Parts: sequence; C-alpha cells; structure tokens
Amino acid sequence: MELVGKIFETLEIDQLALLQLCLVIVLAFVLSAILIRPILRTFEERDALSVKPLEESRRLLAEAEETSRRYDEAFRKGSMEALVRKRAAMEEASRAEKKRVEAAVEESNRKIEEMKGKIAAEKESAASSLRAEVSQLSRQIAEKVLGRKVA
Repeated sequence: MELVGKIFETLEIDQLALLQLCLVIVLAFVLSAILIRPILRTFEERDALSVKPLEESRRLLAEAEETSRRYDEAFRKGSMEALVRKRAAMEEASRAEKKRVEAAVEESNRKIEEMKGKIAAEKESAASSLRAEVSQLSRQIAEKVLGRKVA
C-alpha cells in the first residue's frame, strides 16, 4: 500500500481523484446495466425484425426462381416432345400421301396401257375393215371399168 501511496504522490493524485476514478468506474457499470444493454437489445430486436424478413424474402425469391426455372425447363421439354410428335405425324401423313399418289399413278398407267391396247385393237379392226372394203371397192371399180364380173 505504501508503494501505491508513493505512486500517487509522484503523479500528484490525491484521494479525491481516486474517489472520482472509482465513481466513474461504478457509473460505467451501472450505465452499462441500466442503459447500454437495453439499447443494444433494442437494436438487436430491430435488426432481427428487419434482417430476418429480408433474408426470408430472399430465400423465398430464390425458391420462386428455381421453381420458375424448372417450369420453363419442363415447358421447353414438353414443347420439344410435341414438336417431335408433330413432325412424326407429318412424315407419316407425307408417306401415306406419297403411297396414294404412287397408287394413283400406277392406276392411271394401267388404264393408259389398257386404252392403248383398245386403241391398237380398234386400229387393227379399222385397218382390216378398210382392207376388206378396199378390195371390194377395187373389184367393183374393175367390174365397172371392164364391164364384166371379176373374181
């Protein structure tokens, strides 16, 4: 204690200053308990009221964006599948139409060949009937020119 007294004398600190120092320390503890801690708790509560909803809204926004991305992906996938089915149906319809056209071409070619055959038969019939008529007319002309019957 003597050492502390000498230090105080050297620094010219008297008992009143020491008492004031103790009072300041006690007041600091009292103010901390009565004023500072409740104010800090109020700040923390306000922070919790403002920051937590903000964080919750960010989390909900991220979930909504993820859900939207999944829906978009499912929509694109469905669209692609529908497009593939539509193309397949169009190709099938095209093949069926091509077969109908080919069948119609074959039918028309067959009818053309039949008609060519009929025309050829009619031509041959007309040619033979003309030959017969030509020979008969030639005989009649010869009979008239010669004035007698020709065999």
